[in-house]
Amino acid sequence: MLVRAQTMWRQYPRTLWVLAGGLFFTVAGMSMVWPFFPMYATARLHLDLTSVGTLITVQAIAGIVGSVLGGALVDRWGRKPGMLLSLLGLGVSYLSLIFARTWMHLALVMLVGGGLGPSFRIAGDAMTADLLPPDQRDNAYALLRVANNLGIALGPALGGALISIAYEVTFLAAAGALFLYMLVVWVAIHETHHPATQEQAATDGVEAYRAMLRDRRLWGFLLPVFLAWTAGGCIWVFLGVYMRDAHGLGEQAFGFVVSINALLVVIFQVALTRLVRRFRGWRMAMVLGALFYAAALAATAYARTLGEFLAVMVVLTIGEMLLVPTASTWVANFAPEHLRGRYMAALAVIWPLAAGTVGPVGGWLIEHFSFAVLWMAAATLGLLAALGFLPQTPPPME
Repeated sequence: MLVRAQTMWRQYPRTLWVLAGGLFFTVAGMSMVWPFFPMYATARLHLDLTSVGTLITVQAIAGIVGSVLGGALVDRWGRKPGMLLSLLGLGVSYLSLIFARTWMHLALVMLVGGGLGPSFRIAGDAMTADLLPPDQRDNAYALLRVANNLGIALGPALGGALISIAYEVTFLAAAGALFLYMLVVWVAIHETHHPATQEQAATDGVEAYRAMLRDRRLWGFLLPVFLAWTAGGCIWVFLGVYMRDAHGLGEQAFGFVVSINALLVVIFQVALTRLVRRFRGWRMAMVLGALFYAAALAATAYARTLGEFLAVMVVLTIGEMLLVPTASTWVANFAPEHLRGRYMAALAVIWPLAAGTVGPVGGWLIEHFSFAVLWMAAATLGLLAALGFLPQTPPPME
């Protein structure tokens, strides 16, 4: 085990390990807050689910715009400036939650965090592709997923404990983690991308987006990704409220469910990614991942106890482990080198677009029909995503 760890340490450049460590640290801070946001908004600010869903849509719209601009930023000015700007914006938005008391205040916070937040992930994914050849990227993205989910394993449990003191303490801790890692990026990470001259970059800006819009392989792949992310987003947006309001399971129980997701990724993600690579089953990984999403969402409608919700999360997490690193590698290997930031931004847009759809539509389905209708509709989207992945042809993965 020690020899394997040493081999892995030497396999990747130091910058990737700084990225992984920072991802753990910042995600731990952020996940002390985001899983509990719908619960905070409904319980403390007395907003209904439609209003909460609209806030998520505001954040999603800002995230879409921020992703498009962030992709251009990291291609034109470099990966490091994109990361620094994003961490600053996220830290300010979490700090601002302390002072938010109305829907409008929360909407402003969502605009700042949603608009500036995506650049961190886009820059990190692009930097990973800069650092490594195509045949090592899937394992590297899996490693980053492990770091991400180590943070999620710690964050919600710690957040649930801090929330018992005060929500404000949790917001302050999350902002502090982001500001601290911003300093680490400033000192310890070196730029991996050297953009063209100002004149070339300006010309490339228009042509870059035209070339990307003409890439039918990219958009044909991103459509079922959108369906899958929308299905999975229903869990992350509404499961906490559903567990509390329908079954009397509060913040602490939901924190355990989120932590199980993270722990499973930490334990099994790298091994599962290696298994997919061994059998070259990248397309099948996407198909099966979407089917696991569908199964988990359908089962949520029948879950009643904490144990049953934990089982649902296990199924969902298997799908997530198949989908997420494979999708990142797929898009990174599609992308021309000089457009890598923009291509990773196109993938990054899918999550806020999905969340923006889930928020108002899911809230409306719950208030006019029931939670069960929401879960079954989401399961249907998972099935449609699986069908959409079937005809896809993976890019060269070696």
